[in-house]
Amino acid sequence: MSNPRDTTNAALSGSTLLEKSKARLIAFFQQPSVKKLVPVLVPSALAAVLLPVFGPAVAGAAAVIAVKSGLELLGISFSEDTIKKLTKPLEGQQLDESDLQDILQETLEKLIPEDKQVNEETAKALIAVAPTIKEAALTNPKLDVVWLGASLETNLEQQGEVMARISSDVRDLVQKDGVELEAERQRLLQEWSQIVVEVTSTNKSKVSNIESKAKSAGGAIGHRIAAENESTIESVKVDSEIQ
Repeated sequence: MSNPRDTTNAALSGSTLLEKSKARLIAFFQQPSVKKLVPVLVPSALAAVLLPVFGPAVAGAAAVIAVKSGLELLGISFSEDTIKKLTKPLEGQQLDESDLQDILQETLEKLIPEDKQVNEETAKALIAVAPTIKEAALTNPKLDVVWLGASLETNLEQQGEVMARISSDVRDLVQKDGVELEAERQRLLQEWSQIVVEVTSTNKSKVSNIESKAKSAGGAIGHRIAAENESTIESVKVDSEIQ
């Protein structure tokens, strides 16, 4: 029986997954036409990173658990809902890795701009693996950090939501090296945790007597109040507590 306190196997598995992800990323960035792929740069890079975790798990009955464990080894955390959305198109597919990666990329291309939860979770994942993406990109002598930062920023802006909000952070992040890069990556991940309480009035509606309360063990709390299309919001009480 294995020792539950022994993390050697987990460390080796994490190292293997990271190397496989890096290999898929290098293959992507070595494409002669890679500079023309800016419109799909973010979902393509994420698909390459995620394939070693998602690909082998799609045939198993416990796919969600297997994927979640694999992602943790890469420093990525996805909710069960997001994992299910990403694995569904892969189920039952008898394809090679390149075809599976294409399907995963297409799924990300569709979900990221349309699904707020997927957008946010993959945005955080991108920051987590940014050093690996940079390392893989620079194996191509025709690419540099200026191109990578600008291209990631452009494509992140096109995704909308959280990805658009972190676009300049990611651009600046990949310009850094060594200790500075890791310190900035950790800062962005540590400041990620936040609660956003949203009240929205639309289609000529009226909302009144709203109490917006939120409590958090850390991070930041934001209250977003928005009235659209000739709507009104009256009498709003905001209460936040960070312990």
